[in-house]
Amino acid sequence: MQDKNWKVGELSKLTGLTIRTLHHYDEIGLLSPSFRNDAGHRLYSEGDIIKLQQIMSLKQLDFSLDEIKQFLENPKYNPIDVIEMQLKRLEEEIRLKDQLRSELSELLDVFKSWQRPSLVQFINSIELIRNQKKYFTKEQQLKLKKQYDILNQNNGSETFESWSNIISSFQAEMDNGTPVDDVKVIKLAKQWQEGINFFTGGDSEIIHSAELYYMDNPQAAKGNGMSSELYEYIKKALANIEG
Repeated sequence: MQDKNWKVGELSKLTGLTIRTLHHYDEIGLLSPSFRNDAGHRLYSEGDIIKLQQIMSLKQLDFSLDEIKQFLENPKYNPIDVIEMQLKRLEEEIRLKDQLRSELSELLDVFKSWQRPSLVQFINSIELIRNQKKYFTKEQQLKLKKQYDILNQNNGSETFESWSNIISSFQAEMDNGTPVDDVKVIKLAKQWQEGINFFTGGDSEIIHSAELYYMDNPQAAKGNGMSSELYEYIKKALANIEG
């Protein structure tokens, strides 16, 4: 290879890269031939091939052509620094994929217990799974899962239907302008409280964590058939039975 120069076609055969690719590298200033002969043909030197090897190595690490160009033009370019950078990228990708795998596994467990989940249930479950790690401790998550397992083993569909009826009844009273301290609303509030205690196992810390979640994410209540206005109405009704 000493003192030899290669035309683009020869370099293409030598490396397996297409002529079009080599021309593109030249156009963007990533790898330009060191020489041209009298006929105007591109001539690549041994140094160009060494640089091309570096480009291909960086491409194998999934760096973009723009990033590779910046690396090679940087006088302080150090291959070790580049490899360490890519390792950090891969570690973050692995972390995100592990998180996604965990969330999908949890989501699969949720839907295995439902006969025909709706789109609203699907979206709401994804949001809850993503947020529960922020608002609920690992112990609380395990306790909630245990309660839902118990629920599903004891005809959970009837319980969910009953819960939906309570929400609908609250909605009707709010639409009718019924005061939150009315006896009918207080009765619904007590039923609501009983349901919350059942779903959470009566754990006051879980209830508090759930309240924080809905305070920070009022739109999440829509997944349960509630508007933010209805959620506030229910909270005020609950304050009457707690007082």
